[in-house]
Amino acid sequence: MRRALIILASLAALVAVAAPVSGLASGHSKGIKTAATVKVADDFYSPVDVQFRAGNKGKKVKFKWDPANTDSHNVDLTKGPKSLTRKEKKEFNSATGSIGIRFNPVFKKKGTYKFICTIHPTVMKMSVRVK
Repeated sequence: MRRALIILASLAALVAVAAPVSGLASGHSKGIKTAATVKVADDFYSPVDVQFRAGNKGKKVKFKWDPANTDSHNVDLTKGPKSLTRKEKKEFNSATGSIGIRFNPVFKKKGTYKFICTIHPTVMKMSVRVK
């Protein structure tokens, strides 16, 4: 029984690793979704590309720190739509930590938002595109 559980856990881990690293945050047929979730894990974001259509109230992206993290991470806006004010740009920067961070920015303006982890900028990059 224990061996079967270990095998099942191993298969689940393989499936998780085989999942695509980029994804589209969209509805089934119309490409509309109200929220997307991005995993913040040791040295990667998943997915690395989130897309959705702009809406009146904006769309929320929930950045969720992996509870298995051993390193600290953050989400820092490096480039956004030109129409963002300085104050709005600051709203797209998270706290830094390894677990338990809550960061749920709302994207109201069309354009591409590029993010990095300032601690791991060469490997932790991702973008949100609002059409």
